[in-house]
Amino acid sequence: MEKILSKRAVAISEFKRAPNEIVAEANGEPLAVLTNNKPSFYVISPSAYEELLEQLWELEITPLLAKRLSDLKSGKSKSIQVTIEDLIK
Repeated sequence: MEKILSKRAVAISEFKRAPNEIVAEANGEPLAVLTNNKPSFYVISPSAYEELLEQLWELEITPLLAKRLSDLKSGKSKSIQVTIEDLIK
């Protein structure tokens, strides 16, 4: 049996019957939709999806930022002074 990665779960037949009602009952928490007692898909709120994407972006960008910081500290790269006005021109 596959692990269900949410506190809430619902059978797909029930989900098909009243998807909006089921999502509203979840109160923004992730919801597993099951077929034959196995997760078919998960339903998450737009805010949870946005947070997930933000965390993925941070995982992707962190190594690049760490390398750039290391290059600055070692003198391999130089910083450029700018003002807010320079950025909005």
